[in-house]
Amino acid sequence: MKRLGKIVSIVPVIAKADTLTIEERQEFKERIRQDLAGHGIRVYPQKEYDEDPEERFLNDRIRENIPFAVVGTDKEHQVNGNKVLGRKTKWGIIEVENVAHCEFANLRDLLIRSHLQDLKDVTHNIHYETYRVRRLNESNINFIERGLSTWPLENGTADKCESDSHL
Repeated sequence: MKRLGKIVSIVPVIAKADTLTIEERQEFKERIRQDLAGHGIRVYPQKEYDEDPEERFLNDRIRENIPFAVVGTDKEHQVNGNKVLGRKTKWGIIEVENVAHCEFANLRDLLIRSHLQDLKDVTHNIHYETYRVRRLNESNINFIERGLSTWPLENGTADKCESDSHL
């Protein structure tokens, strides 16, 4: 995850959170937060990209929920006369959209509603550009190791005498 965090935005998620009690879930989330901080793993949204106070406040609230504890399902159930997405257990129905049961709604809000454009911008302007610069530098090192010029040929004439000798 440390290496991956340099090339993509990481949003930690605890899957199948319905297998944990509320206390276990909180302890697990805290242990994950400590591990992330202890290993220097940067997760989205990063503090260093918060620009204005309102954005900082929203992102701080999001960071408090990380990692998101989610429950997934594709089945609908009847709850109080309404159809809801949820997982049926012998204790009742765990509703995916209910924030008291699952943090899927918070995750969806982060990824699709409030931060979609920012996520695209961070991916393009930071992650892709960092990757591109690294690859260009690697290709320049390969040229230097082979004794080739790293400067582009001017109209294809810079090394003309060398190519003429092969004709």
